[in-house]
Amino acid sequence: MEVFQDHGMMLRWIHFIAGVTWIGLLWFYNWMNGPFSNSLEPEVRAKVIPQLMPRTLFWFRWGAAFTWLSGVYYAYGVLARQDPEGTMHWITETQRGQWITLGFVYGSIMAFNVWFMIWPRQKKIIAATIKGENPPEKAQWAKTATNCSRVNTYLSVPLLFAMGAGRHMGELGGEMLTGSNVYVGMALITVVGFAFAWLCIHKIGPAVGKDFKA
Repeated sequence: MEVFQDHGMMLRWIHFIAGVTWIGLLWFYNWMNGPFSNSLEPEVRAKVIPQLMPRTLFWFRWGAAFTWLSGVYYAYGVLARQDPEGTMHWITETQRGQWITLGFVYGSIMAFNVWFMIWPRQKKIIAATIKGENPPEKAQWAKTATNCSRVNTYLSVPLLFAMGAGRHMGELGGEMLTGSNVYVGMALITVVGFAFAWLCIHKIGPAVGKDFKA
């Protein structure tokens, strides 16, 4: 099939699948698992964490890695190289390149947080929980991992808009989010995305299902 012979299409496919895995688990952690875990008794949490977190964190961190790698290769190794005026022109002057580059910046911060901030601390938390230990540093590990995960959740909403915006901004936003107004549009989308993520983390997530009755 011709579609499988197009490595650009294959890269996009990998990017989509890995991205759904990564962002889906990110939202699960922050919108659902956080309120759930906080409601558990310590002895129950000690049984749940060693079973749940190693499994989900495996898919989480490798989803982040494959999303970032396939996205960078596709955007700057395929799309940008097709611009006859050069890669930097595509990044700084074209509508698609500008919005994808915004997504790249947000995604790079998120991927760094996953691999160098969240995962190292979660490994220590899981190991301590399995051993039944409670070192004094554990609270700080959890706080740092949670804060970085929250940052990623805030960034994820405008990131997804930016990645889908390139080809469609003309029909979606007219002149408001394109051309000379592109940076105003990026700031607007970021603020709206942050506000939506804040509502999901602090208001909607903790309330959903809390008073469920069969």
